[in-house]
Amino acid sequence: KRKSGMTRGDLLKEKNMVQGNTLTKALKELEECRFLRKYKDYTLNKQGYIYQLIDPFILFGRNFLEDRKVPDWSSYIGTPGYYAWRGNAFEILCLNHLPQIKSSLGISGISSMEYSWRSKKATSGVHIDLLIDRRDDVINVCEMKYPDAEFVVDGGYEKQLAKKLAVFRNETGTHKSLHLVIIAAEGLKRNAHLDEVMNIITGDDLFIGRC
Repeated sequence: KRKSGMTRGDLLKEKNMVQGNTLTKALKELEECRFLRKYKDYTLNKQGYIYQLIDPFILFGRNFLEDRKVPDWSSYIGTPGYYAWRGNAFEILCLNHLPQIKSSLGISGISSMEYSWRSKKATSGVHIDLLIDRRDDVINVCEMKYPDAEFVVDGGYEKQLAKKLAVFRNETGTHKSLHLVIIAAEGLKRNAHLDEVMNIITGDDLFIGRC
C-alpha cells in the first residue's frame, strides 16, 4: 500500500509484529531474493532503513488481481490510473537495474549508496525517488519518466527541476556537486531547456549486459 516503502518501526506498528531475530531474518531473506530493496532516506540516521517492495509480479498482483479493482485490462488502458501505474512500474524497473544505470553513467567503479529523499517541508512537495550518492563528491539526482514518445522538458518543467535541486541542497546542506539525470524510456527530445540535465539514459540502456 505504501509505494515508497516502510521503516522497520512502521512494519512493527502496522502488522503488530514482534521485534527480534524472526523479523530480521524474514526481511533479510526477502531482500536477498530481490522481493524487497533496503535503502535509506538521505536525511535519516544510519539505522533508518526503509524496506520497499520491488518485485514487479507481486506488485501487479497486489494492485490488479488481489482487490479486483480493474475488471477489464483493455478498458483500463488510457485512463489516469493506467498512466500512474505505468510510471510507477517504470520507476520499479529502474530500481531493479541500478548496475546498468551506473554503467550508463560511466561510474560502475565508483563506490556509492542509493537513497530516496522527500522534503520535510509540506509546502515544497519535492520528492526524489533515486539519489546516487558517490564517493567522489557527486550526487546523481535521477528523474524517471515513461512517456509515449521522447520526453520533452519544457520551460515549466525546467523550473521545477531547478527548484528540486535548490530545495534538496538547501534542506540537506550538501556541498557535493548535483548532476541531474533523466531516465526516459524513449529518450529525451533535444531543445533549449536542458541546461539542468547532465545525463540522459534510455530504456534500452537499462538492459545493457543482461541476457
